[in-house]
Amino acid sequence: MCQSKQYTMKDEKPVKILPLVRFWGNLYASLPKLYIPGTNFAIGFTLFSALFFSSLRLFYDYLYTSIIEFPPEHPKTKYMAACTVSLSHSMMLVPALWQVLRSQPYKPCAVMKGTPIYYQNAVTALLSLCSGYMLYDPIFIVKDNNWQVHPDDVPFLAHHLVTLIYMSQVRILGVGHISAMTMMFSGELTNPFQSSDSVVRFAIQLAQPKSLWHVIHPYVEFVFAASYAFVRSVVGPLQIMHIAYDLLLTAEGRRNVKVYVSCVWVILLTAIIVGSVPWIKECFEMVMDGVGVVKYDESYDYGSRFEL
Repeated sequence: MCQSKQYTMKDEKPVKILPLVRFWGNLYASLPKLYIPGTNFAIGFTLFSALFFSSLRLFYDYLYTSIIEFPPEHPKTKYMAACTVSLSHSMMLVPALWQVLRSQPYKPCAVMKGTPIYYQNAVTALLSLCSGYMLYDPIFIVKDNNWQVHPDDVPFLAHHLVTLIYMSQVRILGVGHISAMTMMFSGELTNPFQSSDSVVRFAIQLAQPKSLWHVIHPYVEFVFAASYAFVRSVVGPLQIMHIAYDLLLTAEGRRNVKVYVSCVWVILLTAIIVGSVPWIKECFEMVMDGVGVVKYDESYDYGSRFEL
């Protein structure tokens, strides 16, 4: 008797892991874990990230002073180095966030439990990477100002504190990570333009006249102003409204996240946008002026803080 051979077919296609999701997931899994005593809240990757950005800052200090040859002790040189670290942070986050957000259905109130381990590791890595930057930056902000807090730095320090609280709560509760990453994505999307503008506007005051910095400055300023004004005044508020709806007005949202926690998150997100209003207004003014009118030209006075 001839015995028939059975063939089995998989009903589902193999899951394709996007490259940056795999990279950050593997990196997080490979590094040693360090926990806050008495808890299971891992901070090893956050501390590693803070050290990484600190090292990057020292490298950019060297780049601007020893290679480009800007004045080593000038506050503007230090600020340019700080902005270049910020730019690097965004360039690392944005493409990775894009791929991680594409890996799961978009649902701001989604829980982490039940998702693939590689995805959980990648999410934790990116939240920890950003948290590490939020730890590094305040230290160097205060250091660059002779270990004092300048009034102009208070909004930035407040922003860092708000984002650090939000990302930490998301990790502790195991829910809301998509809402956090979505806001991180839109926030960091314009930061390369903003950081580039901050670098160039000081470079034209330190470099020789008619340098390449002078040539690109009007275009960098305009692109930054246009992108920032649009994202912060349109995209950001729409994101917050949808996140608030999903967390507070859907049964799944209220089931996954306590209402008071959702209210805190929405308030924190709204505070970030409200805190951006002065910059949004300024950016709209620069857009209306067009490329031909530069707001921060080489004669602009930034005050005594940025003078030797």
